[in-house]
Amino acid sequence: MTRVRADDSKVLGFVLALLCLLSATASGAAEINVFSAGAVEPGLLELAPLWNRETGHVARLTVAVPAVLRQRVEAGETPDVLIAPPAVVDPLVTAGKASADGRARVGRAGVGIVVRTGAPAPDISSTDRFKEALLASDAVVYNRASTGTYFERLLERLRLADAIKAKAVRESDGAAVMTRVARGTGREIGVGPITEIRAFEAKGIRLVGPLPPDIQNYTAYDAVVLTSAKSLDLGRAFVQFITSASARAKFTATGLD
Repeated sequence: MTRVRADDSKVLGFVLALLCLLSATASGAAEINVFSAGAVEPGLLELAPLWNRETGHVARLTVAVPAVLRQRVEAGETPDVLIAPPAVVDPLVTAGKASADGRARVGRAGVGIVVRTGAPAPDISSTDRFKEALLASDAVVYNRASTGTYFERLLERLRLADAIKAKAVRESDGAAVMTRVARGTGREIGVGPITEIRAFEAKGIRLVGPLPPDIQNYTAYDAVVLTSAKSLDLGRAFVQFITSASARAKFTATGLD
């Protein structure tokens, strides 16, 4: 990928926005459908209105766990842009369903620990302390998406799988994890992408902190244009828009590294 200086990036962003605005004026606003993993959703919810306003086009967002997004594309659904981990994107590129041209890294999300507002925060300052906190909890809540898959393997690595099995609560996605923790009444501990935790902090939960460094895991997210997109150029413009310097600042604010 060609590196662009910050000043050049601003010019490029302006030109792209201007071209899209001219297109919208000439032929009416176009709708672009975006499939995205949940960890990227908080940043996209801020950027989509800016895209709509600056270009005159409309971004429609569909959020699901990465495996479901892949299944839907493979089953014949035709979003214009997909934002998902490389493990989902790579096979679609290989199969010719997604274009390698214009593919860009949006960011990566680390794993965080969450409890409900008002509940005592467990000590997760080290891996040993984190293990003690899990064993002392009433329930450990995690999802069936990328973060949950990693956490399940981590429990096995820490030799805690059998001890946690009886109180493990698996939810479909990060939002369901946050809702379950917020409604808890005991010493529930939730595990999820830091981006999703921060998005729910005003809804009855709080971020205790990231996993200890020696067991932390990051999931990367790439944006790619589907070859079935109604307009490949518009799809690429959207990817460039959400990976610009100003867009990255918004993602960073939501916890995406």
